Amino acid sequence: MLKIALVASEAVPVAKTGGLGDVVSALGKELVKLGNQVTLMMPLYGNFPILPTGLISPLRLTFAGRQVTYSIVEALYEGMKLILIDSPQYFQRGGIYGDSSGGYSDNDERFLFFTRACLEYFRRKGEPPDIFHCNDWPTGLFPLFLRTHYYHDPISKTPVLFTIHNIAYQGNFSGSRFSLLELGPEYFTPESLEFYTTVSFLKAGLLYSDLLTTVSPRHSKEIQTDEYGCKMQGVLRMRKDRLFGVLNGIDEKIWNPETDAYIARNFSCIDLSGKAECKRNILAEAGLEANSDWPVVAMISRLALQKGIDLVEAAADRILDSKAFLIVLGTGGARYERFFEKLRSRRPNQVSIALRFDEAYAHRLEAGADMFLMPSRYEPCGLNQMYSLKYGTVPLVRATGGLEDTVQEWDQENQAGNGFKFGPYKSEALVEAFARARKAFEDKRMWKRMMQNGMRANFSWKNSALRYMSLYDQALQLKS
Repeated sequence: MLKIALVASEAVPVAKTGGLGDVVSALGKELVKLGNQVTLMMPLYGNFPILPTGLISPLRLTFAGRQVTYSIVEALYEGMKLILIDSPQYFQRGGIYGDSSGGYSDNDERFLFFTRACLEYFRRKGEPPDIFHCNDWPTGLFPLFLRTHYYHDPISKTPVLFTIHNIAYQGNFSGSRFSLLELGPEYFTPESLEFYTTVSFLKAGLLYSDLLTTVSPRHSKEIQTDEYGCKMQGVLRMRKDRLFGVLNGIDEKIWNPETDAYIARNFSCIDLSGKAECKRNILAEAGLEANSDWPVVAMISRLALQKGIDLVEAAADRILDSKAFLIVLGTGGARYERFFEKLRSRRPNQVSIALRFDEAYAHRLEAGADMFLMPSRYEPCGLNQMYSLKYGTVPLVRATGGLEDTVQEWDQENQAGNGFKFGPYKSEALVEAFARARKAFEDKRMWKRMMQNGMRANFSWKNSALRYMSLYDQALQLKS
């Protein structure tokens, strides 16, 4: 059994803006199931959905001439101990990182304080965990402060594993704010925290952690390249021997066609008969004509450049000309929302658009679609392609990041594979891949085999958690 401290800026059920919140919580729960003692540390942003078990208050922390009064709220969730840092001046706001006007101007100060408050908690407790597992730029200063401000404290010997969930979000702040860190000038150099004249929280995490991970094996290689590294590729190449890719898992209790309460009829890998009813149901709900001979192509996505929506924009008519339905669920950039609305207006008998977030509809769409389109420019891990595979919905993806790791190109000769992929980021490549998928769809026996191949895949969080435990052991050996 290990004592693991997960440190993050968000986690369900307390706060979530995206995949990070799901991943941190899901990993923590699985680590508990494997017999570990898990403490999850994060800010308390507003109303708390769980009954607290303890309160430590008032506490005071002084840094860079600021004195902050705060509290620590303790609770239990799914076997984890929650330690929530409650500071009204920093965290009781409308958003986690910003509001409609943009990111908060003092985000550096907010998450610097959060880091110090977490370290103070363990310093006072006098009982360090076996390992700290930090997540993304808001926790990037953690390993650095552990080795500097807490150098003489027993917790300084604790190894740190740092996970990069999205390299594009780096926590880069004006160099004029460096004094907040209360470090010597040797730390504001290109060899340390200075990053093109800014102070980079992410760079601190990359340089001073014992081990680094990102959320898929392929992406761990991609972020070392000029194309995907977001200017951090040099640092990552320097630390490549300490960088690993661990594929995220999915919650197979929630995403399971055999038990899913949202869908029209349950089905399984052995008995796929319910899939056809789910298809009829989703076509009716989308306001489209029931037609089993045409494939239903689904997209559930943020409508953003990263997700390859510009490719869809260029390829949509050619895809629809081959006799297919397109159903889209998601919100995003105004340009892309307008595109899909115009596409629906031009092709009302083939296209349905739902510009909203809707968890129940997402389940029904995964269950009823024949294909799932995910042509991402980059995708560190991706979850929807894994959901699709579990529901017998064949993914059509760009071969990048976790999409490359989870989708295997269909091999007709050997009846192997579970989907279709394309490489070049070009609409022509997407259209060509769809043509292969559309042709395969005509052979119902072959298509059924492909569906079943996908449904048999194991994407449980247990696999991911076991891999993290192996890396925790490796980090501990580095310190021994």
